[in-house]
Amino acid sequence: MAIRKKKTSRLVNLKPSKKGVRQVLGDLETDIMEILWRKNQASVREVHETLAKERNIAYTTVMTVMSRLAEKGLLRREQQGRAYLYAPTQTRDEFCSETISTVVQGLIGGFGEPVLSQFVDSVSAQDADQLDELVRLIEAKKKEAERSATSH
Repeated sequence: MAIRKKKTSRLVNLKPSKKGVRQVLGDLETDIMEILWRKNQASVREVHETLAKERNIAYTTVMTVMSRLAEKGLLRREQQGRAYLYAPTQTRDEFCSETISTVVQGLIGGFGEPVLSQFVDSVSAQDADQLDELVRLIEAKKKEAERSATSH
């Protein structure tokens, strides 16, 4: 089963106190997605067996969460015999990139310039090298836009 890119606009509920993907998915959803990103596809039974090594969890709970992830468009399922095989609709990197894009576009659309100012302040407070990297990325985007404008 090949991973195909599915462009959807998802509602993102950000939990800033969490790290990584857990900022936008629940803990169990994240654990299930991480398993499927590693395996590329798996049945509910395979995912349950993997999770059960680390925690006491009901098979039906895993099945319900995987069905909900499919309803959200994060997984697709394909019947194989009596079971379903689930696979991510996006790679982990694609999911992260789309989520970040959704959050940033929402913030800029809702708040405008203060978001950009706060972003620069936050980056510079964390690491001056990151600020230099931000300047490099901005310059590269400007050059790319100039090339694109002159080629049309």
